[in-house]
Amino acid sequence: MKSCLFASICGAVLFCHPIEASTVLQERLLKAKMGDYIVTESNKMISVLAIRSLTPKSIILEEINVPSQAVDPHSFSWPEWVRKHAHGHTSWSMLEIDFENQQLIECYSFSRSAWVELSSQESFISTILGLSLQPIPENELRRIGPEPLDGESDTRKIWKPPLFQDGAQLNAIEFDVYQAIWPNDGSELADNSVFLYFDKNGCSPFPAWIQMTTTHAVASIRMIDSGKNLPALHRTLPRRVPEFIDVPQKIHSGLRLSLKSPRYYRHFELFAVDVTSSEKEIFPISHTLVCGEGETLHLEIAQSELNQILHPNHRYTWLIVPNGHCEHYAESSKPFLWKE
Repeated sequence: MKSCLFASICGAVLFCHPIEASTVLQERLLKAKMGDYIVTESNKMISVLAIRSLTPKSIILEEINVPSQAVDPHSFSWPEWVRKHAHGHTSWSMLEIDFENQQLIECYSFSRSAWVELSSQESFISTILGLSLQPIPENELRRIGPEPLDGESDTRKIWKPPLFQDGAQLNAIEFDVYQAIWPNDGSELADNSVFLYFDKNGCSPFPAWIQMTTTHAVASIRMIDSGKNLPALHRTLPRRVPEFIDVPQKIHSGLRLSLKSPRYYRHFELFAVDVTSSEKEIFPISHTLVCGEGETLHLEIAQSELNQILHPNHRYTWLIVPNGHCEHYAESSKPFLWKE
């Protein structure tokens, strides 16, 4: 997930307080278009980050990483590079951030042809999403040159990061600057400052500069280019299929089925499939959805519902279908024999 650091920080800004900070980025994103992208460089690694889907509920971002020495960013066409399958890249991923629940809900690595498990990254993601931004007053902004002597007025110019678009540096750009304090999580950033620079003209929906300061070093993520209409070789974010876990459990009200399901599935249709004969019958089953820990969900079925629909001494499997995603259905592996 370190490869998704910049994308995760961008997502974090959407959920932080005070409200003014969140409003700035959300307004920018609402004006953005699919294919808008930014190119950043940090620690000899270049990242290309593009918007692939944007709704009031979520955003899907695509990120491609390549070592700095593998490309020459000063005479380079990023759209052409992507169109030619991003030669030299070390990772290529797509992730979805849920605006409503303030969570990173999916990350798929095209490089590894696999989904990145979120459970091992929960502490990092929760830290990012919990950052609280504060606007920095102009008189506290970083300035160029040595500090004035005592009693002298400070006439130094305010430092501004460079801002690039389509390979050219933009001039006369003003910035809004925000600061956050990293929580005491035992990392090198603990209790230290993070600074984010946004251009006031909305040239890019993303931060133009992110600076992380510790007692030992200062690290930064800087924009080296931005633009529009980045080609999309991967059209959609691959979706996982929900799966039944554990065995059904008897509860006082009836029966409980447990699922492991991605958070982007909110509602389900449940069916009992009669496999007693070759002519399978499918029966819709009313249920109550109960959220568990992480990606665990429980479907509770009333005993009266089971008695009314299932036939004694018939064998059944369970079929679960996420609403709006009928192609991602799941069926329980072993049939069960129903006895009242």
